[in-house]
Amino acid sequence: MKNACENWKDPLREAALTGTTAKDLEEHLQSCANCSAELDEIRARAARLDALLPLVAQGAELSADFRARVLAAVAAKEGNRGRPWRAWTLAGATVVVVTLLVVGVTSLRRNGPAIPAGEVAAAQKLAEWRAPSDGLLRTPGQEILKGMPRLGQSYLRVPVKTDEEE
Repeated sequence: MKNACENWKDPLREAALTGTTAKDLEEHLQSCANCSAELDEIRARAARLDALLPLVAQGAELSADFRARVLAAVAAKEGNRGRPWRAWTLAGATVVVVTLLVVGVTSLRRNGPAIPAGEVAAAQKLAEWRAPSDGLLRTPGQEILKGMPRLGQSYLRVPVKTDEEE
């Protein structure tokens, strides 16, 4: 079916099922061989299904060799399945390999290359190093700002003179 014929899909199915066609659909079918062939195919399919419907309603029996064919297919499938112990052996081997890998990686991390003592001391010095300008950045108010006052309190602890002290 062409892209232009996409709009005629539903009317074609309806015409095949009802047996009646609209005028515009009939005009399209006269000019389009693809749609008329599709309509014939849909009508033939509907006729085949209608012919099978009475057999289904009567409870038609299966063919005589149906049971033998199904059993032969199942037997062939079981023959191809293989032995179940192979799957368990593969699963067990996988678990062993993964366990050995985890143990190996863990032991490598624990027993990694030793760092010389001089390098450790140098790294500690670098971690504790302070810039000379750090002293300039300190202010007297840093200690005050470390603690947060409670509601109603002030950052500054200025003694308040009472009337009695004056």
